[in-house]
Amino acid sequence: MSRARIGRALLALCGHRARECAELTDSDWRDLDALADQHRLRPFLHGRLKRGEIGSVPPAIAASWQETHRANGIAMLAQRRALLQAGRVLAEEGIAAVALKGSALAWTVWPAPAERIMRDIDLLVGEEEAPAAYAALRRSGWAAPDLPREDLAGMAGSQAHLPPLHSPEGVMCELHAHVWGEAPLPGSTMPLADDAGLLSRAAHDEALGAAVPSAEDMLAHLVVHAACSHLLNVGPMALVDIDLWCTQRSVEWDTFWQRAAEHGFERPAVLIFALVDRWRRPGFLARSGAPASPDDRLLEEAEMLLVQDLDARKDVSALASAAAGQFGGRIGQHPLDRAERPSGGLGRAGQLAQRAWSLGRSALDGDTRRDALATARLQKWMEG
Repeated sequence: MSRARIGRALLALCGHRARECAELTDSDWRDLDALADQHRLRPFLHGRLKRGEIGSVPPAIAASWQETHRANGIAMLAQRRALLQAGRVLAEEGIAAVALKGSALAWTVWPAPAERIMRDIDLLVGEEEAPAAYAALRRSGWAAPDLPREDLAGMAGSQAHLPPLHSPEGVMCELHAHVWGEAPLPGSTMPLADDAGLLSRAAHDEALGAAVPSAEDMLAHLVVHAACSHLLNVGPMALVDIDLWCTQRSVEWDTFWQRAAEHGFERPAVLIFALVDRWRRPGFLARSGAPASPDDRLLEEAEMLLVQDLDARKDVSALASAAAGQFGGRIGQHPLDRAERPSGGLGRAGQLAQRAWSLGRSALDGDTRRDALATARLQKWMEG
């Protein structure tokens, strides 16, 4: 099980078990570096190496980590500038916006912003204000599809976020009308989302220059995003985010667990915290006051989902749905895809044919099948 060994080595490098990587061969290091690149961890590993938190690394790989760290530092400056620009535009319209996920984490709790790669910036606004916020950003020079207000209102009501906007410098922003969206597997459920509560409890952060969620709200968002919205295909960075946030923010654990029980994310939180305990910070699960702990088999499957092949994510979800007896699928184009790149009947048929070919190929791959079955079991366990 080379894939399992390399995946666990990457998890080890991200936390307190880095010594376990001492026996890696040059070939192992190349495989690990490729997996680290796929999961956007090279800059973070560079930081850990420089701080002496991990041992020796082959020079060529260390150099690639350093270069990725440098390039990401430049990208992060552009992303923060775009975040602040967007916040000013929305404030001028009287629209409150809250930075989510990496947009809030990189500049507040990470050792250095350059260590956390972000694909985009995420801002949460109220559902009723989302169409006006989208239009205001477009007027200020952000590129996005020109959509009627009624279409935007419909998307704000049914989708987690509106079509992506791009700043004049090319930074992508997802304008969220909800803190999370639908379940990834047909027939599954999602925890209740307290969008209005999150917005009301958010506070301005001086280090970032924007509003961020409260300690408990951010933690809930990180848990649900990793476990429920993405079924752990977000990678080891999710464990780092949660550990750093909880280490540097004062979480009211009684409040957190009460909301978790009421809103339906207690089991996902227990699972994620157990993984943080196993790979990042020993004792984390107990210190959180978690009401339970998952068994070892579930944790072993879950950690492999954290380091899965990201190119197979869609196929893993489709195969997991089939394993759970759910065969629903979207024949029509997704509303957000349709807004960005409308596809006619023939184009959509071609897309579906491509998906069918990819799915058939993945069904023959042992790792992908195992990930799919583990994903189906994970979803069933989280729902109790």
